[in-house]
Amino acid sequence: MQKKANRIYHISLALYAGLVLSLLAETWWFTPPDNHVWIISLLQLLPLFLPLYGLLKRGIRAASWLCFILCFYFTSGVLDAWLRPEQPHGWFITGFSVSLFITSIMFIRWQAQANREMANA
Repeated sequence: MQKKANRIYHISLALYAGLVLSLLAETWWFTPPDNHVWIISLLQLLPLFLPLYGLLKRGIRAASWLCFILCFYFTSGVLDAWLRPEQPHGWFITGFSVSLFITSIMFIRWQAQANREMANA
């Protein structure tokens, strides 16, 4: 079970990086604002960076908090894709947030099972 948890953990980290990069690409290249790009980027990424320390330590609780936080990014991506379907960044944010949510849930389940197996052994 630990092998499955390790694999999905690395996939989750890659999707996390993809979501961060797509948010940065949206702010800096696709639809750059007139001014205060740094502040807008910080406000977009700050909620996503809150559970990062726990995620890097493979914390189950941090992964569950990430799932709650991803609901906001999913909503933002869906609204962006709905309002401007010809632009790709809304689709990317939606895709990354859904994929990251699913892999985070799988990581939580498999890591909890692996922890129980190690405790019983």
